[in-house]
Amino acid sequence: MDIRQLKYFVRTAETGSISGAAVELHMTQPALSRQLADLEKELGGTLLQRNPRGVSLTPLGRAVKSHADTILAQVDRTPEIVRLAASGHSLIRLGAPPGLPHDWFRAAVGRVQAAGLPVSFSLYEASSDEQNRLLRAGQIDMALLHTEPAEGMHRQHLLTQPLGAAVRPSSPMNERDVLSLFDLDGLTVMAHAAGEIRIQEVKLRSAAEAEGVRAHWVFRKFSHHSLLIADLADADAALTTEASAGINFPGWKWVPLSAQDAGGHSLQVQTWAAWNAAAPPELAQVAGLFSSPSGPTTVSRPNAGNHWG
Repeated sequence: MDIRQLKYFVRTAETGSISGAAVELHMTQPALSRQLADLEKELGGTLLQRNPRGVSLTPLGRAVKSHADTILAQVDRTPEIVRLAASGHSLIRLGAPPGLPHDWFRAAVGRVQAAGLPVSFSLYEASSDEQNRLLRAGQIDMALLHTEPAEGMHRQHLLTQPLGAAVRPSSPMNERDVLSLFDLDGLTVMAHAAGEIRIQEVKLRSAAEAEGVRAHWVFRKFSHHSLLIADLADADAALTTEASAGINFPGWKWVPLSAQDAGGHSLQVQTWAAWNAAAPPELAQVAGLFSSPSGPTTVSRPNAGNHWG
């Protein structure tokens, strides 16, 4: 099997069109079709279902695509592994969720370096759900998750972040030092979609309903378009961590929420490190160093003038 055939197949699957993939791969459509046909013949099954709109993956195609992603990721990192091996370092592919405080992460990496561990990091930004998939597929070595790790995984609790609301400059909530869920009653509130910070869509909605709060929820994946999405939805506030607010809602003030709802349930965002049971022992050392010497870190509001990201 030619590794190029796997690349051609993956690009075609992601494009959803043989003609579109041929353009991106700088090939003719007949040449790409022959390569795909040769791959299907070698594997003994149909990988792509042709349809009027292009192509879609068959069940076999989905399985091969997942495996091919892992293979190609390993191929792509080969030069980096060779370079690090020459320096006596091993590479740890580390997943990081949106909204992870940059200063906290730099300090954690600094503790690993100060301990003299011969490791280097390659960072992959992905939601908690996506990191779990990457971890199972062997495409990352350690995940930093906003959801509790699955059973069977090694874990280390690392970080607690307060949840708060980024509010518009014109909002009267700008004058508040702390908010409760009841302050959101009747407002249009943007929050992370499930898979980003799961507390938002599951625990947060149920906690608000339990207190009789009827907010108009706008659940989205937070990105560099978040402020535009909030404007189009006419959102009054966005529920997120302070680190994420600084990145995604510049110019909006972040006000913390009460740490618990009326029922005593936590409204804070937790971060765990997770890694497979068969992973090398240095991952446990890294996770221990990522956790502060006195235990999991609680990120509080910074002093005036400090920058957070």
